Amino acid sequence: MVFIEGSNVYHALKATYGTGKYGVVKLGRELVAGRSLVQINYYIAQVNRAMGEALYSDQQRFFARIKQVPEVRLWTGRMARTNNVWYEKGVDVQIATHLVAMAYRDEYDVAILVSGDGDLAPAVREVRRLDRVVENAMPLGRHSWHLLQESSRFIPIDLPLWQRCQP
Repeated sequence: MVFIEGSNVYHALKATYGTGKYGVVKLGRELVAGRSLVQINYYIAQVNRAMGEALYSDQQRFFARIKQVPEVRLWTGRMARTNNVWYEKGVDVQIATHLVAMAYRDEYDVAILVSGDGDLAPAVREVRRLDRVVENAMPLGRHSWHLLQESSRFIPIDLPLWQRCQP
């Protein structure tokens, strides 16, 4: 089962390769690498109109496309503003909760976590305690040391792996 932290991955790819566009399904399938794909869980905060009509419309079109793909489940957080700066809220908590809950329900044997957020390390530790494998995938230099310590293995995301058409 693949867990993708959308915004985190977008910004890491943009900083590393100059563009954050990638194919969610193709990335998930390549990370699974011939194993059985149970599901791709894609997490992102939902933009609101106050952040700009074009940004909102673009995201709504993306959501409509991703919802049509049977193997992808879209999970949304919210955006909050503090001192005129927008922040994602609730996304990493959803990922952590789902990683652990789905492992307890025996919904997967291997989790592929596509995120560089070290705050997810305690959830990864708990999943590993349940004798599940957790692989962490991110571009080199954009990964979390804490996630590396807790994960079963690290998969570097390089240019050919992610450069595909959306979704």
